Amino acid sequence: MSTAAATRIVKTFKSTARSFSSVGYRKPYNSSIKTKSPSFEATSNPWDHVYGVSSVLSALKAKKRQTLDTVYIQETDEKKTTQKKDSSLISEILSIAKTENIHAIAVDKGRLNNLTDNKPHQGVVLKASPRNPIEISVLSAINGSEYEALPRINKRGSEQDRETKSASAASIQFKTPTSRMPFWIALDEVQDPQNLGSIMRTAYFFGVDGVLLCSKNSAPLSPAVSKVSSGAIEMMDIYSTPNLVKLLKESHANGWEIVGAAGDANPSLNLSQFRDACQKPVILVLGNEGTGLRTNVKNGCNAFVSIPSAIGDASFNGSVDSLNVGVAAGVLISTALF
Repeated sequence: MSTAAATRIVKTFKSTARSFSSVGYRKPYNSSIKTKSPSFEATSNPWDHVYGVSSVLSALKAKKRQTLDTVYIQETDEKKTTQKKDSSLISEILSIAKTENIHAIAVDKGRLNNLTDNKPHQGVVLKASPRNPIEISVLSAINGSEYEALPRINKRGSEQDRETKSASAASIQFKTPTSRMPFWIALDEVQDPQNLGSIMRTAYFFGVDGVLLCSKNSAPLSPAVSKVSSGAIEMMDIYSTPNLVKLLKESHANGWEIVGAAGDANPSLNLSQFRDACQKPVILVLGNEGTGLRTNVKNGCNAFVSIPSAIGDASFNGSVDSLNVGVAAGVLISTALF
């Protein structure tokens, strides 16, 4: 892109941002928050500051966050050129913001750095409500070409309250894929945002049917995870449960194979056997970066799979005795689905 073209984008944005500020446009999606300040100083909860071109654009297009409040774009030195791809995507971001009446303002790089703790924001930040997973309690049996996830009912309150909540809570309906059985992954306390984001990107790319997180001791769906996932968490539904063991056991009773990824399990399936096991509906369980699967989670698995190493039985292999959980997820997901 020429310097003149890049300059036109910046000038157009500044004009658009001024017009947004003058009329005080706000995002209409939110049904619970009636008034919101667009000032960048409001950086604490309940706000996330999503950063990076892909993540921001995905969040604006998917609209899975309850509130999309403000887009911040970095003021650009008109003497500098902008990469053609980023300029095009930023123009698309501004176009969506204008169409959807989302507040947009130009700020300097320092303010964007403050909003993102100096993360690589690529000159664009979106102030939005957090990306929260959907709590479920169990996956049902396959019924023809359909199955469902039952919502989790909070057991606090009176029996009447619980019955009322149970009656009003709708199950989540799923269609089975046309050429295979459903395939989900469950993450047992994966705590590194880099690993979580990597797994989410892989799951979205390969078309995993569902991703399930532990409610406790797992990395949150933070802006950092969104950036690493290249915006995948903005476009996919993500589920959680406070009791992973219970969900696994009850789902197994409904016909799901629960396969844990554990290199030290004996016996364990090889990759060919694992692919065969995916002729049934499967939940693949991946463990924590340091400790792997917890003992009680292992007890909820009815089979295990391991990825063979080419190193063999050498007496010293350095620290390379297993794969990173994000890499292992990629190997196993691709094996199951392709």
